[in-house]
Amino acid sequence: MTAIVGREAELGAVEAFVAGVTAGPAALVIEGEAGIGKTTIWLEAVRAAERRSYRVLQARPAEAEAKLSYVALGDLVGGAFEETRAALPAPQERALASALLRVDTEGPADPRTTATALVAVLAALAAEQPVLVAVDDVQWVDRASARALEFAVRRLPERLGLVLARRGEGDELPLGLGRALPEDRIVRLVPGPLSLAALHHLISSRLGTSLPRPLLTRLGASSGGNPFFALELARALAGDARDRALDEPLPVPPSLLRLVAKRIGGLSSGAQEAVLVAASLSRPTVPTVGATVGAEVDLQRALVEAEEAGVLVSVRGRLRFTHPLLASVVYGSASEERRRQVHRRLAEVVSDLEERGRHLAQSATEADEATAAEVEAAAREAARRGAQDAAAELFEAARRLTPADRPNELARRFLGEAFAVHAVGDFAGARSRAERALAVVKAPTLRAEALALLGTIAWFHGESRAGVEHVEQALTAAADDPELRSRIAVKLVRFSTPVRPASALEHADEVIARLRPERDPALLAHVLIDRCFVGAQLGHGARRDLLERGLELEAETLPSAAEGPHPMPIIWFQAMDEFDSVEACHALEDAWYRDHGWDVQRADRLAQLAQSELRAGHWALAERHIEESCAVLGQVDARGVLAMPFVWRALVDAHKGRIDRARSTLVPLLAELERTHQVWWSVVALSTAAFVEFAAGDHRAADAALTRMRKLAESLGFQDVLIDRSEPFHLESLAALSELDRAREALRRLEQRGRTLPRLWIAATLPRTRALVRSAEGDLTGALAALEELDLAAAEQLPFELAWTLLVKGRLNRRAKQKRAAADALRQAQEIFDRLGAPAWSLQARGELERVGLRQRPPGELTATELRVAELAASGLTNHEVAKAAFMSSKTVEANLTRVYRKLGIRSRAELGARMADGQRGIGAQT
Repeated sequence: MTAIVGREAELGAVEAFVAGVTAGPAALVIEGEAGIGKTTIWLEAVRAAERRSYRVLQARPAEAEAKLSYVALGDLVGGAFEETRAALPAPQERALASALLRVDTEGPADPRTTATALVAVLAALAAEQPVLVAVDDVQWVDRASARALEFAVRRLPERLGLVLARRGEGDELPLGLGRALPEDRIVRLVPGPLSLAALHHLISSRLGTSLPRPLLTRLGASSGGNPFFALELARALAGDARDRALDEPLPVPPSLLRLVAKRIGGLSSGAQEAVLVAASLSRPTVPTVGATVGAEVDLQRALVEAEEAGVLVSVRGRLRFTHPLLASVVYGSASEERRRQVHRRLAEVVSDLEERGRHLAQSATEADEATAAEVEAAAREAARRGAQDAAAELFEAARRLTPADRPNELARRFLGEAFAVHAVGDFAGARSRAERALAVVKAPTLRAEALALLGTIAWFHGESRAGVEHVEQALTAAADDPELRSRIAVKLVRFSTPVRPASALEHADEVIARLRPERDPALLAHVLIDRCFVGAQLGHGARRDLLERGLELEAETLPSAAEGPHPMPIIWFQAMDEFDSVEACHALEDAWYRDHGWDVQRADRLAQLAQSELRAGHWALAERHIEESCAVLGQVDARGVLAMPFVWRALVDAHKGRIDRARSTLVPLLAELERTHQVWWSVVALSTAAFVEFAAGDHRAADAALTRMRKLAESLGFQDVLIDRSEPFHLESLAALSELDRAREALRRLEQRGRTLPRLWIAATLPRTRALVRSAEGDLTGALAALEELDLAAAEQLPFELAWTLLVKGRLNRRAKQKRAAADALRQAQEIFDRLGAPAWSLQARGELERVGLRQRPPGELTATELRVAELAASGLTNHEVAKAAFMSSKTVEANLTRVYRKLGIRSRAELGARMADGQRGIGAQT
């Protein structure tokens, strides 16, 4: 079965609906325009029911059958009739048999008796198993079947769900559902347009082709995100999937032309003129169309005619097509010369800079510098407002109109186009245009700009060393331009960090000494942040003063910044587990990249947020973020830094127990990183690959990956890879492999990292790692004592790490014959793993609990931890005092007291004191 793309929310709603059918009669109505994907979702509902072993009755009527009788009814229950007919009263059995053409009768079946028989059949089936009645294109159900179904939906039995798909939308639900079922038992789904990422995957998977981003954007706009229309347009482009000039319309295949021809073909010449002008505008209005059409056109009459034909809609002076495809058909049907005439008139009418530039580009046929300059200005305006695809098209038009004797202007327009297509992830296109700029440029500063852009493209495409080399060449080329040199020098610091960190540190100090906050605040902000980051990774500890000063300067300059927010702070805060700062940082970055049209960067930043949510214990949110990120990046040739979200997806997969997908992601990615000598990104990917193998129980593979990772990191000079958290699980693997000396070395390394740069995750994992080493040394008492050093209030901020520590504690308690303590720790671990959604880890805790061999505690009996908290609270201590005495956080105390109150059936501390004084404690079993 072909994977369904871009419908995650809809499929989630379908799964929830199908799961809820057992709670009582319910209905799901899927509605929308033709081709939007209703049937795809309807079929998924059928499959979801079949996966749950529901009985599925389905009908898919056609328009040609609508005038027949009981066709849909026969499709639905024809197969079930023989199973249930013996249980039907004779009149009902005869009526339904007649409707299904199973017997000859003298007259037509009584509709009410037939409908009653239908209810009886549904009730009999639902008594055996849950039933799903699924009807696609319910608008074509024949009238006789519709009457029977309307009767039945008012009398639906328990455990029966109804799934209907219909074309169009409306207040009135089909088959009288609105009157038959409570509002909370009806779900309405209206599939929206597919995103560009989803369209990319759809076209790639169905047609085996990939469209350039600007062309994909135009196809998405023309199809309105409708998957059927998009596929038809993509098929028409097969064999010619190149970028098209602004004045070159997309080809509309005959299959779609037939769908819209009826609406357009009957319009008068005046209405067709008005509609063509509207189709030529990106934001059509009545005044603009009126100022453009000929004086002989009665505009009011033309617009009314177009609206009555279902072509245009007018709302407060603004015009829109009822579907974007209509605009494509109208525009594409006009001759090339006719379109140019319209654009020529529009260029004289519109006042908006970008709109005028677009019409000038689409009307001009010969090179002209004045026109090219206006179109270039329009391109820069489009880029400024974040419309990078439009900017790329306009820059392309500007260079097409540039005279041959203007090499610098041509190079500048090539660079503008390269920057725009790079922003949307077309790295090959960006490189091609930047190289063409470099080939024609004469001015030294423009040459430096071209080299710097080539360096940026190479670096983001995973060619780190080539990126640094290009930027170094750019720095030399910009010798006579101090301001440009400063910009390039800051870029050199950033790009050198993962390749030559010691050199990056030297460059940073030189640049910081040269820059002045009053003159170069944005540049200084970036280099200060880089200086903090690279210094920390070289083992120099944290220079938070540099980071904070850099962020202050960035906040002052970001609204007008050309480069955007620095990418490192969110990684820093993530490494420090400062979740609020991560969220604030992401909000700032996402807003900037959204406003500037950098979709690829937004996806990369979303992956950073996903990691933070994973650490914070919000796994469902982390999973949504990382899947959305990878869906966008999957449509570009993501390498190097932009391949890392797939690494983070593998990390999420490993936590969730999806080892096969994690491996299938990482194995080819690591091979590509190795082949292309991308050392830094290999370090990052190997750390995750090691965790995947650890989660799979393959300690030798985990050790091999981390040994390789540390060798690569040391080759670069890194003492602390900030985003690596491998020592705790590496140590555990080494202990399992009886590599005790190496386990001790891993512990020393973790302790050193914690002393040099204290972090929450290190504080939360050190007690566990120390305990594991002491346990491996045979010191079980010392191991349990090490676990008592855990700061629970801090550890609770990292739920997975806390559960992992409790799992280790339970194992050690069991070995120490402390069965009750072992059981309590393991139950707590299992509870956290279950809450996070970590089935494999929960299974480990459950297995360890079974090995404890303790009898199952009665529901009202207190655990050892609950008993201890109850005793302390009953003695008169406050929650804070109980937490201190019991070595736990106040939050944990509150949770335990809540469970104690529930188990003992009490509501206050006074009642707790009385129960404890009477010796009625629950009662906790002996330790």
